[in-house]
Amino acid sequence: MRKGTPLWPLPEEETGAPGYDSRLAMRLLTYLRPYVGLAMLSLGVLLLDALLDIVGPYLTKVAIDEHMSRGDTVGLTRVAMLYLAASAAGAVTQYLRVYLLQLTGQRAIFQLRLQVFERLLSLPQSFYDRTPIGRLLSRAVQDVEVIQELFTQGVIVIVGDMVSLLAIAAALLWLDWRLAVATLSVTPPLAMATVLYRSRARRAYRELRGKVARLNAFLQESLSGMVTVQLFGRQRRDQAAFQELNSQTRDQHLRAIHYSSIFFPFVEVMAATALGLILWYGGGRVIQEQVPPGVLVAFIQYMKRFFQPVRDLADKYNLVQAAMAASERVFALVDTPSSISCPDNPSRPGPVRGEIAVRDLWFSYRPEEWVLRGVNFKVEPGKSLAIVGATGAGKSSLIGLFNRSYDPQAGEILVDGVEVRQWPLEELRKHVGIIPQEVFLFRGTLLDNLRLWDPQVSLDRVREVAAELGVEGWIQSLPGGYQMRIQERGQNLSLGQRQLVAFVRAVLYNPRILVLDEATSSVDPSTEFMIQKALGRLAQGRTCILIAHRLSTVQGAHRILVLHRGRIMEEGTHQELLGQRGLYERLYRLHLGQRWPAELLREGQRPARH
Repeated sequence: MRKGTPLWPLPEEETGAPGYDSRLAMRLLTYLRPYVGLAMLSLGVLLLDALLDIVGPYLTKVAIDEHMSRGDTVGLTRVAMLYLAASAAGAVTQYLRVYLLQLTGQRAIFQLRLQVFERLLSLPQSFYDRTPIGRLLSRAVQDVEVIQELFTQGVIVIVGDMVSLLAIAAALLWLDWRLAVATLSVTPPLAMATVLYRSRARRAYRELRGKVARLNAFLQESLSGMVTVQLFGRQRRDQAAFQELNSQTRDQHLRAIHYSSIFFPFVEVMAATALGLILWYGGGRVIQEQVPPGVLVAFIQYMKRFFQPVRDLADKYNLVQAAMAASERVFALVDTPSSISCPDNPSRPGPVRGEIAVRDLWFSYRPEEWVLRGVNFKVEPGKSLAIVGATGAGKSSLIGLFNRSYDPQAGEILVDGVEVRQWPLEELRKHVGIIPQEVFLFRGTLLDNLRLWDPQVSLDRVREVAAELGVEGWIQSLPGGYQMRIQERGQNLSLGQRQLVAFVRAVLYNPRILVLDEATSSVDPSTEFMIQKALGRLAQGRTCILIAHRLSTVQGAHRILVLHRGRIMEEGTHQELLGQRGLYERLYRLHLGQRWPAELLREGQRPARH
């Protein structure tokens, strides 16, 4: 391996917005608009908290100059009680501030989360083909969390910090403008340091987000492919790749921390300098009796309060930058147009019969790289059609067009004489059921996975369907039966068992058109036998399209299409195609070496005609 070559192909860098973007900021504020009353109440509490914060030092000044210096214990007690009351009120406002800010932010981010997930649900399969799931999770979870922090700790809090700074500066000038000018002389270098910190920290933290994204992507891929990693002995290579990415993340994090480790101690130095100026200049004026001692004490207390908002504003600036970058990515997802949409005036056919007509169909995933080329065929209601061909012939691509997971570039598919793009999308997918080769199961019980959490489907109905398909005994033999806990992605069921679950789902869903994609390609003969029996019952009264490599599963179809490089090369029944001595016959001969149980072949010969 050449020096400097990464051990793992790096994903696309996480990019961020170049800085504050008023367009993005205004769009973010629209999520606060329904809660403007709550936001204004939060701001009011925040301002009250800022004002109460400056009451304490002033009361200290009054206590020293007007009561302690005169020996007025009654007045001193009254001021002390006022100080305690102001502190108690400050505690209440701090509680209300935190609670109201969180309430406002959580309600606003709730709507954003719903909008993001709604968009994810509406995007077509083609979007998920080209977009890594890890990146979508980052958008929907991590980026939304950053925006939530802006709502709960950023927008309104920044206003409160600015008010606190102005209120403290005004109080200092009101108490003694000369001492205030001397004290605030540290603000110009502090402002310059803040500007430098912002520019460098923004760049450093943006690069850090990119490094973290790389690390997360690698970790997700490694965990997903752990079986392959262990089977092929890639542990050392993956460990080295992870160490490389981890080192890059660590080094970038240290670079980002470097700027904070300089800036915040500099703020402390400026605070100490301001305090030194107060003690030197203010103390001298107290000695000369030009300033009352209480004013000096109040100045010391105010300066401690003055630098806390300065530190907070520096942190909030980084939060605003991160939120701008996150909102740019989230809104890019929300604004992603869907290429699959329901027509404005959809056609509504009568009772669905299940007739399919495909006319001059052309389809490609990339421009001019045609997967299907001029495909034409027709399936009568209640009949079965099998599509066979070598890997890459276009079989699976074809079935993705029936329920509009994709749309063709040319040609049309008609269901009961209506082009699928003119159907209401939800109704089309209700009547066109597709059982994929790999069935996805969710965490939960087997019963929940069978009826997909539809409360209208009773347990008795599920049992009736399972008995009809001949799988009731198999389900009852499972640990827990219908209440068996399904692990992530159904890992505690075999591939063939998951196919049986899909068949039960399909009957409960009751589509008029059933499409099966390689339903028995990866199962053992005994499981295939069970699937074939279920399939024979499932096909009763439905239009069926079967995609298969194993020709034993398609011999009984009413009609067979042979697809080759996106074109239909041959068509007919099993015997007719063998008689043509063409591509189908060669495919059939390739499969003769596989031995199948005689009862399996008899069961799979031909569904009953209707």
